[in-house]
Amino acid sequence: MPEENSYFHFAQSPKPRRYLIIYKVISLALSDNLIESKKKEPTSINTYSKWVFICIVIHSFKLKYMYQTENLHLSADMKISAVIINNPYLMLLLEHFGIALPLQEKTVHDVCIENHINTELFLTFANLYNGIQLNFKNTFSHNEVLSIIDYLKNSHRYYAEEIYPGILSLIKQMNSANDHKEMALVEKFFNEYFSEVREHLNYENTVVFPYVIRLYDQFVDSNHPGHQKKYSVAEYKEHHNDIEEKLDDLKNLLIKYLPLKNDQQIRRELMFSLLELEYDLNIHSQIEDFILIPLVAKMELDLMKSK
Repeated sequence: MPEENSYFHFAQSPKPRRYLIIYKVISLALSDNLIESKKKEPTSINTYSKWVFICIVIHSFKLKYMYQTENLHLSADMKISAVIINNPYLMLLLEHFGIALPLQEKTVHDVCIENHINTELFLTFANLYNGIQLNFKNTFSHNEVLSIIDYLKNSHRYYAEEIYPGILSLIKQMNSANDHKEMALVEKFFNEYFSEVREHLNYENTVVFPYVIRLYDQFVDSNHPGHQKKYSVAEYKEHHNDIEEKLDDLKNLLIKYLPLKNDQQIRRELMFSLLELEYDLNIHSQIEDFILIPLVAKMELDLMKSK
């Protein structure tokens, strides 16, 4: 009977908590089993590959169920500190919006007012981090354009100066721990990918964002000269390639094909970094594709009608 009661309470607990328990139990079991197996006999390359694959699956559950908290739809009156503790990945959201700690006992609305951010815009972005899909009925006005651009610029800085260099550093560590030619190819692959990403970010920073800011200036001041060179958000949409696809290729290389040699810890850290980058990039792309581009297209149309 006590066992049944324990199971009943576990089964009735919220899903994120259940998956957190599962994650911890399996992680400990895997860790213990791996240590024991290493004591008995040398672990084969295939065995290490299996451990790495299982760790990735577990981490994916952690991202989905621990941080993308199911059914937690944020509201303006929630304490923002509690929101961040519930989903630590929202720290990235704060950084991208330029919001500094400490948060004290402030609500989401308080923080938005202090930082001159539209509360509904903040909640829309935050709910994306909680795994809640965009509500396409939410329409933002030109007044939110500058906040969106600031958010995207800060996220670009995070990609270019922090996460991508960190991933490259881990790849170099793997390369130094292995003498097989495949690792050199991985480093070459990632350098080419990173170059493509920099080109993508540079295009947005130097062409798209200045255009949107000038369009905004023209929108709020009819005497503003506007954009002299012919350009429209439609060109941006065509140019807006998916920089996430090659991350899948890199993950497949790490899981399926690359032999292991004393680098399982580095490889695990690398995989976790790639998953977290993918997580943030996915939200970044949704903001650009489904919020910024339609909003700018509407601004262009409204300006055209007003002439």
